[in-house]
Amino acid sequence: MAEASRGTGTIRVGMVGAGGIARRHLEVLATEEGVEVVAHLGRSAGPVAAQARRYGGRVAGDIGEMLGDVHAVWVCVTPDGHGAIEEALVERGVPFFVEKPLAADAETPERLAVAIEGAGLPVAVGYHWRALDTLDDVRAALVDRPPHLVVGAWHGSTPGVEWWRRQARSGGQMVEQATHLLDLARWLVGEAEVVGARATAHPRPAFPDADVADVSAALLRYASGATGTFTATCLLGRAETIGLSLYAEGIAVRITQEAVTIDDGRERREVRTRADPFVTEDRAFLDAVRSGDATRVVSSYGDALLTHRLAVAIRDAAEGGESAEGIT
Repeated sequence: MAEASRGTGTIRVGMVGAGGIARRHLEVLATEEGVEVVAHLGRSAGPVAAQARRYGGRVAGDIGEMLGDVHAVWVCVTPDGHGAIEEALVERGVPFFVEKPLAADAETPERLAVAIEGAGLPVAVGYHWRALDTLDDVRAALVDRPPHLVVGAWHGSTPGVEWWRRQARSGGQMVEQATHLLDLARWLVGEAEVVGARATAHPRPAFPDADVADVSAALLRYASGATGTFTATCLLGRAETIGLSLYAEGIAVRITQEAVTIDDGRERREVRTRADPFVTEDRAFLDAVRSGDATRVVSSYGDALLTHRLAVAIRDAAEGGESAEGIT
């Protein structure tokens, strides 16, 4: 690995992945001063080559070839693609930003978390809802009124990519999408345990290869005493409801990526999102790389692992718990 950049030096970065989320981060990195994209790696030669032409840098044949001259790497792969890439990065001492979810399974992140902690590397996870600049307003509104009810909903369409529809590859909707809401609720309200869950799959002629649940629901108990309900469906033709609502004495707070709405019974106030949360989280990670201070990231791997455990616990309860109906 090249010696990590410090201070005002240029940070040379590599991108693993050539899908939409990789491009989302590259759009940020391409405009950041003191950052140079130097390498790309992916499963499909065509998209990776096109990405390199657009954002600069070379196409690497494997992760080992990429690591020769980079200071940091973004890992934007499908959930089932995690494991060997991160292990190589830890072994070579390369800081990395990894997109959620941490994996499609439960075991891979547990193993990686031990290695990451032992290496002491700056590692960030892409829970970008935490980077919303409206969350200060949420905390201010609830400072003296802790939430007693937490309601999360991810109701949208079925993504067009094949891997998302396969449980072994994506982990399912709670693990791959609603995890954002579970994570934000943890961050704002505290830790939770699963009381019960249910998940069902229905015959869908448009997606004959799908084996993920198309309807999921969970009931959670928070350590604070709050009750949480989270529902997810991919049955719809578009995104209909995606957000987190918190209910406290005399007040309701609704959080989406676009805005926060605060209703105290006398006034209903909306605060629009101003800053791009992808810019916020990417800059925080770059700052951690420059400084060597792993605590500067928006979401650490160790904390993201707690969210992953919760999402997997919901999936497991829905598949095999007494209160759950198995996926058929």
